[in-house]
Amino acid sequence: MSDKPITHDIKERLGKYTRLLREIDNQYERLGLMEMTMAAPPGSSMTGMPRGSGAPSDRTGLTVMRKMELEEQIKETITEEQKERASIEAMIQQVKRHDERAVLRLRYFDRADWDGICAALYGDRQDYLDRLDSYQNRTYKAHGRALLRLAEILKDSGENDGDDRGATD
Repeated sequence: MSDKPITHDIKERLGKYTRLLREIDNQYERLGLMEMTMAAPPGSSMTGMPRGSGAPSDRTGLTVMRKMELEEQIKETITEEQKERASIEAMIQQVKRHDERAVLRLRYFDRADWDGICAALYGDRQDYLDRLDSYQNRTYKAHGRALLRLAEILKDSGENDGDDRGATD
């Protein structure tokens, strides 16, 4: 008998997916910084001190090449994310309860925090603020049930892969 809980594999997969989203965010941040640097190249030196023999155009060309490489990496990562999102969405669609589907999508696709998820699910209730703790518990329980159901779906599909897709820290 395994010591791993039944939800271990699906939690790992969802964690890899959210790390993949974070990787895309980081790549876009890096691209933005690169573009800012390119938009404001260093000015000429007014000190009269000698400079290196490398021409500024060499540096500019290298920066443009790096930018193009990064843009290609971003496209590849997005393609990987889209495939994994479609696979996870197909599993989520098999979850019967709408609240459980909503929790999964909000948490893993939209990366909402627990307060935001709870508000999205129950914020329209008149007693929401008075019974906030109760609604938060409902949210956590819906998430737990949804993970159990996804674990069953993953196991039944035989799609449980052991690769390190998207495993970046």
